[in-house]
Amino acid sequence: MLATTDVVPDRWSEYLDAITDELLNETVSIVVSDPASSPTVEASRLALQGLSYDQRNDVFEVAAARGGPHLPSVLRHFVDHPTRIAVDSRASLWPTLIEIDDVDGIRTTITIGRAAPFAG
Repeated sequence: MLATTDVVPDRWSEYLDAITDELLNETVSIVVSDPASSPTVEASRLALQGLSYDQRNDVFEVAAARGGPHLPSVLRHFVDHPTRIAVDSRASLWPTLIEIDDVDGIRTTITIGRAAPFAG
């Protein structure tokens, strides 16, 4: 398990906007872990289109594209009322892992770049 650093909640929007610009179209995988069940792969090796936090609605969003550049479809995964956003960026300037926890204890893990696993 990689060590993570929490992002200060007041900086979530700013931080996510900045890394989205740098990581656009990087490969991402999204796994949701509920303490009551097995982890679920929501997306595997898609192209990152955006990471954002909407403070007014208290929701985190990751958008990832599948398909070719001419007719991509976009998967949008939301985390309502996140309580924690943590990143691992020890290996490079930008994170290779983002963890988002919600009020129910459910964790969404986004793996970025070559580290993104293939489920398949």
